[in-house]
Amino acid sequence: MWAITVVLLQALVGPEVHVITQAGIYTSEDGCKAAIAASIPAKLEGEPLAQFKNGYRRYVCVRVNGAEDLRTAK
Repeated sequence: MWAITVVLLQALVGPEVHVITQAGIYTSEDGCKAAIAASIPAKLEGEPLAQFKNGYRRYVCVRVNGAEDLRTAK
């Protein structure tokens, strides 16, 4: 399973990472990347959009550790 995360780095504070839970969970990395390309930039406005366009805000797909255990649980 894969999830979309947003990553920001602040010079004096350090990294900030958030999972975009409302976007959902994806069964493949390709599906996750397609969701980013299709919807994330279109949903941004103002400062977050400027950060995205200038490379200060990145959306990446990260594999969910332990998700396989959830699938096989009975």
